[in-house]
Amino acid sequence: MKVKSFSYCAGGFLLAFAAFYILGRAIPAADMTPLSIGLYCALFYCGKNYFALSAAFFGGYCLAGWDILSLIDAASAVGVFAAVKLILFKFRLQPKIPAMVGAAFLSMLPRFFTALFTQGVAVRGALSLVLNTAFCAACCIACFALFVRKSARLAYDEYLSCALLLAALGMGVYSFDLWGYKPYFTVICALCLLASRFPALPGAGICAAFSLGAGIYTRDMAAVGAALMVWAAAKCFRGQSKVFAAIAAEGIYLVCGYVMSAFPPFDTLNICLAAAGIAAALLVPERVQENMCKALFPQGTDALRYAAEREREQLFEKLGGTARMMAGAAAEFEAGGAEPDIVQAACKDVAASVCSACGERDKCPDLAGLEMFKRAIEKACRGEEIGADDFPMFVISKCGALDKLAQECALAARKVNDARKKRAFALQSGAAAAEQMRSAAAVLGRLAAKVGKTGGIDEEAGERIKDELGYNNITCLAAAVIGEGEERRVTLRLRKGDECKRGVEKAAEGALGGKVKRVECMPAPGAVTVTYAPREKFLAAFGAAGAVKEGSDRPGDNYSVTSVGDGRVLASICDGMGSGSIAAEESAACLTMLESYCKCGFEKGAVPALINRFLTLRGGEKFCALDACFIDLNTGAAEFIKLGGVESFILSGGAVKTVEGGALPAGILDEIKPVYAHAALKDGDVLVLVSDGITDALTVHGIEYALTKIESGNPQRVADMLLAMAQKSGMNDDGTVVAVKIFSGD
Repeated sequence: MKVKSFSYCAGGFLLAFAAFYILGRAIPAADMTPLSIGLYCALFYCGKNYFALSAAFFGGYCLAGWDILSLIDAASAVGVFAAVKLILFKFRLQPKIPAMVGAAFLSMLPRFFTALFTQGVAVRGALSLVLNTAFCAACCIACFALFVRKSARLAYDEYLSCALLLAALGMGVYSFDLWGYKPYFTVICALCLLASRFPALPGAGICAAFSLGAGIYTRDMAAVGAALMVWAAAKCFRGQSKVFAAIAAEGIYLVCGYVMSAFPPFDTLNICLAAAGIAAALLVPERVQENMCKALFPQGTDALRYAAEREREQLFEKLGGTARMMAGAAAEFEAGGAEPDIVQAACKDVAASVCSACGERDKCPDLAGLEMFKRAIEKACRGEEIGADDFPMFVISKCGALDKLAQECALAARKVNDARKKRAFALQSGAAAAEQMRSAAAVLGRLAAKVGKTGGIDEEAGERIKDELGYNNITCLAAAVIGEGEERRVTLRLRKGDECKRGVEKAAEGALGGKVKRVECMPAPGAVTVTYAPREKFLAAFGAAGAVKEGSDRPGDNYSVTSVGDGRVLASICDGMGSGSIAAEESAACLTMLESYCKCGFEKGAVPALINRFLTLRGGEKFCALDACFIDLNTGAAEFIKLGGVESFILSGGAVKTVEGGALPAGILDEIKPVYAHAALKDGDVLVLVSDGITDALTVHGIEYALTKIESGNPQRVADMLLAMAQKSGMNDDGTVVAVKIFSGD
């Protein structure tokens, strides 16, 4: 939590003291209660420090009134709100505006009865109670919007409440009269010049509201019109420079004073001090004024939104282009190119090494065709011995280098066989690369589609969330609602400590239209960023149990239950061939590849082929039986993929459904055909995956019978008891049981 400095706290205390003092002088009519209690009630509602707030209020209020009634007012307000603070702390309640206004009303009753019994003031006392109670409500709305909600977009009631608070401050400032000097004129002139830097409507509203207090105090609304004229003059010349704006404001001030008598007393002292206020505002650096304007009236984010949309479109094009390129490359790899005539090239090599040095080569017909050596080379490629009758008759009758020809043909045959093996390996590798690139292209294509859908930031929904959270005393610094359908996300930047409040999740549920889950929580100094996504229909819990084969240092089985994104859970068992460290390493590597491919977004059907290709290309007698099940928590659908995996079981309502196993383990053949199966899970179902050690010990029918006798409420209990039964039945291999139970997320 960010620690505030002493100077910051002292400045806030003095500012509050001054505001209470000014509002303590704001009395609409004689014998009425000042308006300070309204601001005290509002700042208490906004969660400000009670002790510092009460000290500032007590001092400022009593200094402004300096009589017994002011002391009674201040003491009763501090006492009543101390009781409210104690009640809120005791019962851990959040303050509400009606409760705060009621407390303020109670705090003003002692003064009302005191004035009633001592001075007989009844009508004005009752009017004072009503007026101050309404002002308390307005102050609570205004201060909460400014200090807690911190929203750039205010509601109509918040605009009205801010205007009433400004009018009360203007009334208090106008009440000052220091030896004929009215500080109000200095403040209003400086305010009009500074407000000319603001947008038109807010600037005019600020000046009108502040001057309205003076109009109420003097019972003359000419002050409001005069202030608006001064502001309008400054606004018109603001485009030229702030110096021209200051001159225009001073000129209109003089005109209004002389012609309209809008600023009484209009004498030389007040004219000079009003000019001093304009000069003081003129000396405020333009950069400071600009920063103040941005802080009070944040500009729209059209340019930022345009830039974000442009980046999203460019990313969409790049991802789509890369996906198309990889798909094309996969087709090229799979085709392998045209097969070269390796035998003809070998014939050329034989002719170059033997016939080129022969003096009778011109007499040999069709030497360029090289067909005379093809039969011999192909025979040698099959591993047969080359004889004289493998050459054409004219070669046998005329060539004196038959032995050398036979040797060269045998050597060429070995080269042909080596070339064919290399090409076969290259084609096999190309097929593997093609499969990987095609799967990667599919992943990139889906990412491109997702990027295309996640455009369109719902600004209205974001603003509604900020407003809703603000009204529940939760400070939301920023809110974004992005995406469509299941990809829709709500990201909130909250005041530290507010992220655990129930109202945050409730607001996210309203934006997403259903139950939500928190997928991210990133702390930062003084703030926390949280992201919510739609909650899946089902939740999952799992249990696992395993045992090592007697005499082995490590089990050859490995298992995993993990989320692979998009509301899917992968439950899998991988059984390496044999037992011990080597089998464990192979099964762990196979399981890691399975998880990595799935989390990256590869299609489920392509993953087994990729794993099998990887294991076969590595060579060696390293095989793995893979049993995997993908559970979609949004629908309850379960998809089984088995490569040498044994049967799986679904325990549902006391009955057991068996999912058949099969297929060869991964790594045996270049091409495999996994066994696929589908099932629909419902609330309370338990999925059970086992390795072959369990089925060998219990048999399939034995496992089915055992599962009907096991209490299925706890998946860990299911796994433990099934393993114990297998061990009791003489299990002599590594054994692993994984049980996954799904249940409704509502």
